[in-house]
Order: sequence, then structure tokens, then C-alpha cells
Amino acid sequence: MGHMRLGPLPATQPWKEVVRRIADGADVAQVAEATLRAAQRALATVEGDAGFREAVHLMVQLAVAGTTADAAGHLAGVGVELGESGSAAEVAAALSEALYQKMDGKGRRSDWGEMARGALVSTVTEYLTGQGGSLFEATRADLTGTLAPLHREKQFGEMGRRFFGTFTNEVLNYFLSKTLGAHVGQRFVTTNQLAVFKDGMRKHCAETAVIVEKFCGQWLAKCRRENNGQVSRDDAGKLGWNAVRKMQLELEERNRNNGN
Repeated sequence: MGHMRLGPLPATQPWKEVVRRIADGADVAQVAEATLRAAQRALATVEGDAGFREAVHLMVQLAVAGTTADAAGHLAGVGVELGESGSAAEVAAALSEALYQKMDGKGRRSDWGEMARGALVSTVTEYLTGQGGSLFEATRADLTGTLAPLHREKQFGEMGRRFFGTFTNEVLNYFLSKTLGAHVGQRFVTTNQLAVFKDGMRKHCAETAVIVEKFCGQWLAKCRRENNGQVSRDDAGKLGWNAVRKMQLELEERNRNNGN
């Protein structure tokens, strides 16, 4: 089974600029924007990445499932096979398995897909437990009611914000992980200081993702209205890429405005 890896940080001028900013004590907004700018060529491959596109597709299908009489049955139709439970843990595991099955073709597994899978599982688990669903006890019948609000603009917008904020943070951590570790004892005197910096990066991504919240909610409503309530994989893929581009542009804008 192939797995497309993005590789370590290249020794190019943009990446040297990222390292310099970290060493000089730049804040999270400056480091985040510089990292995505330096990763521009690699990030361009997200648009066609099968794992990323499938993760966005499954997120959208959760919203569509909530409009049906049998959410678990609808999800089974798109490859998400649940057992007797409709708990958050069961749904998270089923989503992970569906993505793995989809990506198991030659050369289809990728780091983008793994990051998107992690973001999807985290986002959906947070949503289901936040709706009052049990982590372990809910039934398949409970799932239909729990997912029902997701077709609304506000609720799906919030889910999109959490997903793309988490995904962006995963991307930044992926590229920065080795570089940040090398600065422990220098920029970061202790590992606790490094943890604080990483937490600041996570919060920065979450705040930046507000830019896609309204976009995601309105996109779902428009797409379902124009397609008799359904959403294709191609349409979901377009949502994903447009949201990533909005995140990039907003990170640039926040850096110009000192992180605000």
C-alpha cells in the first residue's frame, strides 16, 4: 500500500525565514503565516488529495444523514458502517474505518488524508458529545436525532469552523514539529514553554477559522437546494479546497493586523 509523504522542511529561503522567525521570538500569527507561505507548493496538492476530499465528503454526509429517517442507513450507503450503537465512539471509529477503506488503493494514503482524518474524528466527537450524545451508550436510533440539527446553516457552519481550524493546526504542526523541537533550550527554555506556544498556535487557528463558518453553512444550504437535498463528492471537494484557501488568506490578513 502506498503512502504519499510530504517530507521534511526543505532548505529553501522561505523555510529559512520560518526558522529565523521562530529563533527571533516571532509570535504565533507571524510563524503561522510564514509557515503556510513557505509550504505553498505542498499545500497546493491538498485540492486533489483523495483522503482530504473524502473526509470533507463524510462530514457533509453527516449533515445529509440528519435529514433522513434513518441516519445510520444513509451513512452505510456512503461507506460508514455502524454496529448496533450510535455512540460518539462508534461513529468516530466507523468514520476512521471508512476513510481507511477508501484510501487503501495504491498510492491513495497520504499525510494530508491522515491529518484530515484526525480533524474529522475530533470534530465529530466534539459535536456528538456536545449535543448530549453519549460517548459509549447512544443507539442507532438516537443518532438520527443527534445529527438532525446539522443541516441548518448555523450548526454546519460551526462544524466546518471546527474541522478546518483543526486541520490547519494539524498542517502547521506537521511542518513545524521538527523545527520547534530543535529550539527547546533556545527560543523555548523549557518544554512547557514549547507547549504554551503550540497551544497558542491551536487557538490562533481556531480563531482564524471563524472566516469559514458562515461560508460552510451557506454553501451546504445552497448545494442541497440546487441538488434535491444531495451533495456529491466533487461538490464536497470544492467546499474543502475553497475553505482551505480562505484559511490561508485569513492567516495572512491576521498577520498583517498583528494576529487580530
